[in-house]
Amino acid sequence: MSLFSKNNRRQQHGRRRTVDEQAGMGKTAGKGAGSFVPKEANKDAHKRGANRQTVATLTLHSFVSLHRQVGRDALTRLLNSPVASLLNSLLIAVAFSLPVLLFVLVSNVQVLGAAWDGQPKISIYLNHGVSQKIIDQRIADYRQDPLIKEVVYLSPEQGVNDFQQKAGLQDVISQLGFNPLPGVIELLPVSEASFEQLDDAVVHYQQMEGVDQVRLDRQWVQRLQAILTMLERFAIMLGGILGLTVVLVISNTVRLSIESRRDEIKIISMVGGTRGFIAMPFIYMGIWYGVIGAILAQVIVFSLLAVLSHEMMNIAGLYNSEMVLSGPGFGVLGVLLLAGIAFGVLGAMSSCYRHFQALVPD
Repeated sequence: MSLFSKNNRRQQHGRRRTVDEQAGMGKTAGKGAGSFVPKEANKDAHKRGANRQTVATLTLHSFVSLHRQVGRDALTRLLNSPVASLLNSLLIAVAFSLPVLLFVLVSNVQVLGAAWDGQPKISIYLNHGVSQKIIDQRIADYRQDPLIKEVVYLSPEQGVNDFQQKAGLQDVISQLGFNPLPGVIELLPVSEASFEQLDDAVVHYQQMEGVDQVRLDRQWVQRLQAILTMLERFAIMLGGILGLTVVLVISNTVRLSIESRRDEIKIISMVGGTRGFIAMPFIYMGIWYGVIGAILAQVIVFSLLAVLSHEMMNIAGLYNSEMVLSGPGFGVLGVLLLAGIAFGVLGAMSSCYRHFQALVPD
């Protein structure tokens, strides 16, 4: 009751000052109307403009002061019941942290996939017996292609050595009496190249002289991208479902606060308090719950990432990568705070709308 009584006294005092100032303006205008001196008329106009500016400044100052006091009072009420406030905030934090954690893990897998040569390679198998001049010409052509950033040539002898080392068949070539493996040119496209552009490039390379067969190794890359796309969409849907959960939690918490202050709400309504004025403390309560829940969610996400960083480094080491698990950026953290504020306002407004119909008459 102290908050609302202070605000009512401030509003009445502001109205009295406004009326007095308007009366003074009327007297000044009346005196100015009796004379036809242009300089006096200009002075009266300047006075009236200054008075209107003063009234507008006082109104804006009262508006800001009211919101500051209501927000501080709502935070004080939350701190007065720390256990219940902490439990509700932790529930909101868990709902926020799950989609954020899934999004961060998907982003790290995408980066790790790129480090594992996630871009598909183009393998060009040359004809047997092709001359070295044609091979050099093909390598020069591929290096001039803007879609290609790296060209590697594997001679038939290098291909045989790699096959023998991986398969463990050291005498197979000596038993055959000839080398059946052709020369291979491996092309690594730029990361911006689309699959449509790579398909057109494969058709073009197939028609070049000395080329026997061209293959685009993209099947596993497409599978990885499809899985990551599915996980991203799942994270978005999970965020929407858990966001609705946050709204319901805040709405139920605000409902309990409304029930505990039922008599206070009725008295304020009887003395002329509007629904917006009465709902303001509860809206700020929802905002505080959303903000505190978002901050706790950030703490949970960074704590879990710190625990998982060692395992992620072990997995990256198995693929000869030195990747370090990265957390959410400032953009994600900012979106999380804005989501907490938005969900807090929605939850509080929905609860106020349902219960004020019976407590506050139109």
